[in-house]
Amino acid sequence: MRFSVISLFAAAALAAPFVSAQTVQPAAGATPQTSTAASAATNTAARTASTGTRRDIVSYVEELAGNTAAQLRVVQDENAELETRVIALERKLAELQETNQKLLNEIAAVKRQASADADAHEAQLKAINSKLDKLASMPPPTVTVPTPVSTEAEYDIYEVQKGATLSVIAKAYEVTVQDIKKANNLKSDMLQVGQKLKIPRK
Repeated sequence: MRFSVISLFAAAALAAPFVSAQTVQPAAGATPQTSTAASAATNTAARTASTGTRRDIVSYVEELAGNTAAQLRVVQDENAELETRVIALERKLAELQETNQKLLNEIAAVKRQASADADAHEAQLKAINSKLDKLASMPPPTVTVPTPVSTEAEYDIYEVQKGATLSVIAKAYEVTVQDIKKANNLKSDMLQVGQKLKIPRK
């Protein structure tokens, strides 16, 4: 055992007063025994008492040392468990810090993309506004009603000019767009320059 040497020294130190106390002393005023047999018996009893006392002390010290060793093992086990928990917590903290850094990087990337998109949208708006300003500064197209090429009983013939639309032509001739489309079997409102249209007469 680890504490055996210490236990023996402690036992020896503790046993000395007990041994002295167990030595047979003659009673006050009594006549000392001179018999050899009586002296031998007294010495045997003293040795027995001393041996028993030392054994008890050694047992107590060894038990105390054993308890201390057991408590030390418990403390060591608890310390090892705490160290394991600390390591696990440190690993978890490192993972959280890594995740947090990834989130920060993603947020920064989103902000950069949003800023780039905003710049692109602003440039597009500026281009659209510029086109609208140019269109607004241009004079509206005028449609002149030429002399009909052909004067049939029900229709006038109109040759499509640049910038003319069905609505403008219909307004000029005081008819509806549907009247013009029906008279010319048109499926859409698209016109071509030089195209000849029949305009119904009222």
